[in-house]
Amino acid sequence: MRILIAGLGLIGTSLALDLTALGHEIWGYDVSPEHCEAASAAGAIRGSIPEMDGRFDCIVLAAPPKASIALLDAPWQAPLWLDTGSVKQPICAAARQRGLPFVGGHPLAGNAGSGPGAAQTGLFAGRGFALCAGGGPGEAAEALVRSVGAVPIWLDPGDHDREVAVTSHLCYTFSCALALMLKERPVELLGPAALEMLRVATSPTGLWQEILDLNSPAVEAATRELGAILADVAQGLPETLEAARRAATTLREEVGYGR
Repeated sequence: MRILIAGLGLIGTSLALDLTALGHEIWGYDVSPEHCEAASAAGAIRGSIPEMDGRFDCIVLAAPPKASIALLDAPWQAPLWLDTGSVKQPICAAARQRGLPFVGGHPLAGNAGSGPGAAQTGLFAGRGFALCAGGGPGEAAEALVRSVGAVPIWLDPGDHDREVAVTSHLCYTFSCALALMLKERPVELLGPAALEMLRVATSPTGLWQEILDLNSPAVEAATRELGAILADVAQGLPETLEAARRAATTLREEVGYGR
């Protein structure tokens, strides 16, 4: 297939690497010439295109959420539009309004880096890839997701946003809150646990500002729920702590943490 990937950061370039390896003709678009050059040098894309260029078999929007919504108005044409953002209701609604053959997507994959330099082949292998109906061909979207080794998970856009508010967005906000609490404490007293929990807060703030803005009601609800649970855990009751330990152990084992 002739595929356009608009947004050549970590996710877009990693997807391009996998799809190129499968024999597809991958073209890239990014507002950053440096990102285009890096993706091309890595062999992820055949080349970059100007915004006004246009017919493909598939268009993947891998830009930040608000930029991806804006790119729905680009004069590109394809029988399948797919995105990779972590908030689904706004873009699915916008795509329906425009009558595009769109499927909302969200790969549950990544690493500690950002930009095309952090891209890697096999990033999506064995990882969940949420898909949300948006008026486009679901079977084609699912086939594309499976081709890079990901596991498709179909969700309603609203259900997706409420779930990831807890499984993803809350993790970032908690990490940021912890960073603000610890910034005046002696660094000599920071152990491995604190440093591991702080990692997520080092993610690009511009991207997260958009995510939290677009999914603010669900994140606020998750934050209130977390506050109640923290107060319960802080009592140090053996049954609560043991339940938490068992849950953490099971979750880490189920997702294959460390891969």
